[in-house]
Formats: sequence, structure tokens, C-alpha cells
Amino acid sequence: MNGGQGMDAEITPLLKKPRAALFSPGHRMRMNIVPMFLNIFIPWGIFVYCFGLSSFYLMYAAPLIAWICISVIFIFWIFFVIVAFCARRYDPDPTWFTFFSILALICVIWGIVSGLANLHKYEAPYFTLLEMSVATGVNGTGVNPSVISGEDVMDAGLITFQAGSSFDATKAWHFMKGTLYCVAPILGPGVSVPMRQTYDFWAIGKDCCSITASDFRCGSWGSTQAHTGLREINEADLEFYRLAVKQAESLYDIMAPHPIFLKWTEGGSSYSSLSSRGFFGSGGLAAHQDALPPEVKALHIKGFSNFIVFSGSNLLFCIFAVTLASARFAFLGRSRSPYDEVLGEAP
Repeated sequence: MNGGQGMDAEITPLLKKPRAALFSPGHRMRMNIVPMFLNIFIPWGIFVYCFGLSSFYLMYAAPLIAWICISVIFIFWIFFVIVAFCARRYDPDPTWFTFFSILALICVIWGIVSGLANLHKYEAPYFTLLEMSVATGVNGTGVNPSVISGEDVMDAGLITFQAGSSFDATKAWHFMKGTLYCVAPILGPGVSVPMRQTYDFWAIGKDCCSITASDFRCGSWGSTQAHTGLREINEADLEFYRLAVKQAESLYDIMAPHPIFLKWTEGGSSYSSLSSRGFFGSGGLAAHQDALPPEVKALHIKGFSNFIVFSGSNLLFCIFAVTLASARFAFLGRSRSPYDEVLGEAP
């Protein structure tokens, strides 16, 4: 009998059963919950780390340092790619190292791209406005837009005008580019034409004016308490607002050599009290966090809300990916080994 078995082995040497592999058919594996949890929370932590670095103040103020910190993650990822490659080279079984390398790369790219988009849309405008000054006029009485030139307040992020200042709806106009960009000149109290003969301060808004007539209903347009302007700093929008002012100059035969674009808002009295020394408030908006306009606070709130939402979404994605991988690994060993079938049929 032993001789017969030896003869069979000589006849079919290629059908000799190999070393039992963990994932080979007929050898179902037992899943280890520890690497499952590690493959959920480490990639998720990488995403949170990359999103936070690319979305908040460090990337805005010191981008080089932020990118150096992010590069550490890429070094960490390259190390695991090498480990995964070696594991696959010397062991045919699929491992968690390969899965981790793929999932970590997805989280790194996702975190950086979404973080930079969040920075550009919400956090960068917020930090820029905080760094700009607050123009409150002489002794905090407010800026007179009919007397002061736009060149005098080019670095102002928030301008409080004198009580009674308002925009002139009869000289409002617009520019259409998918969105309707509306502008209207801001005048001082009790005047219809600026004393300087130039219109340097403009209230702005989107889709809040008429296409066929001079009409302006943007911001706090219906409030008698509104005489504060919040600076618009989005360069993409500023281009179209400038074109709207150019059209208004041609239509109404006016001059606006240094236009400053502002969102018309309430709260002028509270902002006037920021400082009673000099023409500009001390310390800018960053020094008066308690008196920030709601529009400025909304930028940071939205940016942080996006961070929470994206972090939660990424965690769910990691859980889903690990669940699929675990199911796939578990089913790899359910089928019968072809070696068993061939050897079982041998005479």
C-alpha cells in the first residue's frame, strides 16, 4: 500500500499538496477583530489629521509648515506600502497591510482635497476679515461716504458709516453672469451726490435686484438701522461687481475710481463702540470677537460644520470598506481545494 502511494506521488508530482495557506480554498480563516478596528480608526485619524491641517489656520498662516506635517503621513504611507509589498511577495495570502495602504491613500487624498476646498470657501475669508481693520470714523462717529475716499479705507474689513447713510437705489445696477451681481452706491446722510464727486462705496448682493430697472434689495435693505458695510473679499465675485460698477458709471455718467464693495448690514452702533480713538478701531476684527458680524461668524461656523460632517462621512466610509474587506476575506476559504478534488479522484 505504501508503495502504491509513493507511485501515485511520482506519477503526479505537481499535484502534491502545498503548504496550507490561510486564505487557500478549504482553509477558512478566523477573522481577528484587532486589525479590523485598526483599519477603521487609523485611516479615519489620517483623514481628520489631513483635513484639519489643510483646512484651518495653520494652512492659512504657515502653509509650508502645514505641508511638512502632511508629508509625514506620506512617509508613513510609503512605509506600509513597502511592508504590504514584502508581505505579498513572500506570502501569497492577502493581508490587511495591502488593504490599509489603499484605504490610507484614499483618506489622505480625500482629506487634503476637501480640506483645501473648505479653507478656500470659508476659513480663508474668515481669517482674512479678522486681519483687516475696522473703520469707525473720527472718534467712532462713523465714516461719511460722501467725504471719505475709498483709498483711505482700503485695508478696512468692516466700515461703520455715519447714522443716516444709505445706498442710492436710483443708481443701482447689475451684471449678469449666471448669477445676477447687484450694486448700489452708498451716500452720506442728507446728500444726493458725494462731495468728492466720486462713488467709492458700493453695497452689493446676488440675485436681489431687478434686471430691467434700477432696484436694489440686498442685505438689510429695508432696515433704517443698517449703516454698516462688511467687505467682500471673494476675488471671483469682485470681478463681476467691478463690471457692474463699470456699467453703472456709463449708464448714470458717474465716476467710481476706487470702488469698495460691501455687504449692507445692521449693527452699526455696536461696531462704532469698538473704539473711540482715531479713525480706525484698535486691533481690527480679531481683537473684537464678541462684536463680530453674524456674516463673519457664519463663515467659521460653516467651515467647522463641514469638518464635522466630512469626518463623520469618512468614518462611515472606513467602516463600510472594512466590512466589505472582512466579508471578502472570510469567503475566500469557503470553497473546496482543487488539490483535494484531483487527489480524491486519483486511482
